[in-house]
Amino acid sequence: MAKEYNLSTSRRVPLKTQRRIKNISTGLVGRIVVVQTLFGTFIGCLRSIGLSTIRLRVFSGIDRVFITIRIPIGIILDIFRFPCP
Repeated sequence: MAKEYNLSTSRRVPLKTQRRIKNISTGLVGRIVVVQTLFGTFIGCLRSIGLSTIRLRVFSGIDRVFITIRIPIGIILDIFRFPCP
């Protein structure tokens, strides 16, 4: 079973941005996405969307394993599908 980590902070993006992210995310489940947060940028497979978080599966270069990170929607600046030719 993959490890799961949680990102958290007291900073938040505006509610309008949070609603836009949640609307976009529903169509991207199961796809490779780029998630830009207040912490940085993550690239991985969007696993699921909860009420206030998304689950993203990313490759950990440290242990050479896949991990799942739970990212609060309130800290996501942008999310979009990974551009593949």
